[in-house]
Amino acid sequence: MGITLGGELAEEAEAAEAEPDHFDVLPENWDAVQIFLRCCRQWIFRGMEGHREALDVQAVVSLISLFALRPEQQLERLDQVQLIERGALSVMNQSRN
Repeated sequence: MGITLGGELAEEAEAAEAEPDHFDVLPENWDAVQIFLRCCRQWIFRGMEGHREALDVQAVVSLISLFALRPEQQLERLDQVQLIERGALSVMNQSRN
């Protein structure tokens, strides 16, 4: 678009591109985070505005089944992924001003 940032804005933009966001994940949540990230293209969209409604639960369940887990562990992973999903939806569907 031909827009050039100068001064502090240029420095902030450059720093944001240079260093990706990092965050800690507890070991007991690692599998759920990996499942969520692998399902990131499985969103169901609703409405004219194209808001994300949920992850396709069948895609999530299919991915969970690839892990060698007991049935109760699979349900626990699904619960964890759905918690992550709710948090992600609250951020992604905020009105953009």
